[in-house]
Formats: sequence, C-alpha cells, structure tokens
Amino acid sequence: MEKFVELEHISKAYNNQQVLRDISLTIDQKQVIAILGGNGTGKSTILRLIAGLEKPTSGKVIYPNKKIRIGYVPERFPKDIRFTPSEYLCYIGTITGISKARLRKNIPTFLRRFQLEKLDNHRINELSKGNTQKVGIIQAIMQRPELLILDEPISGLDAQAQQELLLVIKELKERGSTILLTYHESNIFEDIVETTYYIYNGLLSKTKMKNEKDSLKLIEVKRLDDSQVKQWEEVLHMKEMDNGLLLYVHANYSDKVLSRILALQGSINQVTTVDNDGEWERE
Repeated sequence: MEKFVELEHISKAYNNQQVLRDISLTIDQKQVIAILGGNGTGKSTILRLIAGLEKPTSGKVIYPNKKIRIGYVPERFPKDIRFTPSEYLCYIGTITGISKARLRKNIPTFLRRFQLEKLDNHRINELSKGNTQKVGIIQAIMQRPELLILDEPISGLDAQAQQELLLVIKELKERGSTILLTYHESNIFEDIVETTYYIYNGLLSKTKMKNEKDSLKLIEVKRLDDSQVKQWEEVLHMKEMDNGLLLYVHANYSDKVLSRILALQGSINQVTTVDNDGEWERE
C-alpha cells in the first residue's frame, strides 16, 4: 500500500503554548480516517500541517510522492470572494493545472450535484454559509485529489448535500484516494470511517477518553523496551530513557497497562497522576 504522508515526531506551538506534542502518524492510500477531539485540541492544526499549509515547530512532515495532489477544505471557507461559483472554480482549476475542456465539462456537473446551478449568477460573498461551503468542497474535489482533507465539512450543509458529500468520498476512495476529516457530534460518517484517532492534551491516540477532563497516569517502567509497548493503544505517548520507559496513559486504562507490564516481567518504578490542566511533560 502506497504511503501518502508520514508525520515524524511532530510538535506545534503558538506563542509558547504547546498544541501538538511528538505526534507520529503514517497515512496510506485508500483510507478514510477521522481525527476527533474537543474544541481547541489541535484537530485543525494537524490537518493544516498535513496539507502543507503550516510548518511544525519540530519534527518532519514527509511526502514520499512529492507530486501528490492534496485537496483541502477549511472549517471556515473564505466568504469575501467576489467571483461567482463558476468563475472561482474555473480560476482555481486553471492554476492547479486542470484543462479548460475538463473544467467546462465538470464544473456544471458539480454545481448540479451540490444544488448550486441556480445560484451561479450570485457572487460567493452573497451566498449562505452552507452554499459557500459547497463551493469550498467542489474546489477541493474537482482535481481528483489523492489526499482529501476536510475540516468540519458538514458545517452548514443541508441533508441532501451531506449525502452527496458521502457519495463523493466513497467515489474518491474507490479511485485510490485517502480522505482525512474531522467532525463534531455527527454519525453520518460512522459507516465509512475506518480508522479514528483522538487528540487529547496534544497527543494522538486510538483510545477514546470517557471524560476529556480525566487525568493521565505517568508510568515509569524498567526491563521493557519500546517494541513490547508501542502497539498498546492505551498508551498515549512513550519516551525512552537511559534506564527504561516513560508511558503516558489515560487514567481509565492504567490498570490494564500495569497488568500487561507485570505479565511481561517489567518493573514498575513509579506511577504518578498528571492533571489535565497541569504540566505533564517530563524530560
């Protein structure tokens, strides 16, 4: 399976405030991946990093295929655009290298699919939020992206447009594309999302917190190496030390992790609780 993007130990800070901490992730071909979390947890930040719109404070974003086509839809699509939908889509399509013949054929088709054909005599800055969002989706998908990144894509969309977006996602995946998205409290993606990650305290995990305000457990372990631990989904983050490992674990799952450590004859040096609002980074 072809690798589209690799994140290697990505961290991101704004004004000395850490948003993302030491995240590593591989995004392969033909996947539908969701990244979920509460407001302000860094979901949009990680999408912008993957899209190449921002640079990490530390770590690397690697594109094995330097010519990968990436389509990106921000949570808030710019509304102050004075083009009509067709004019804007033609302009964006031209600068991304789509032929004029293909644009003439595809733009009317996409406008019909998202119920915008009757609004094509209006400028985008005159459209509703939902219809503006539809234009943003079309500009991202009309180039047939290999990686489609959607930040809260159904915000403002009517039910018919939501179903059309689901259909487009399925079509792109069948052609080999990967779709990476975030969303809030919506079950319309449940049947198509194959892998879900959760952001908590700047870390990426496959384990969902029961309560986002729950504390973390910091477990200091000896006589185990990272190869024995790295596949444990309950471990949010792992650090190697000269004499062992530091494991950051959701408090709800700490007993399970402790039992595994003992079963592997590991030595538990200490277990400490780290509050959600506290400074948990330990060097």
